[in-house]
Amino acid sequence: MCYGKCARCIGHSLVGLALLCIAANILLYFPNGETKYASENHLSRFVWFFSGIVGGGLLMLLPAFVFIGLEQDDCCGCCGHENCGKRCAVPSGYLHMVRVH
Repeated sequence: MCYGKCARCIGHSLVGLALLCIAANILLYFPNGETKYASENHLSRFVWFFSGIVGGGLLMLLPAFVFIGLEQDDCCGCCGHENCGKRCAVPSGYLHMVRVH
């Protein structure tokens, strides 16, 4: 299995989905394209918490870029064997993603 290319593909799809999440949550601040809801404080508290922008968008960009960077075959270089990087590329990506959350 080609871990590097798979991780890179997942990383690129995460970047796209994170940007879509940011754009969709920014649109929540302007229902029906009007700013009167925000100025009159009629938006829900969940919109003001920035959970979709920060949690679903910005924090997902970090693991996405980690996955994109895992394309190199040697991520740990611990033993100098040919398959060393392939063995630990995907698990180290998951560890970075868990650290973010």
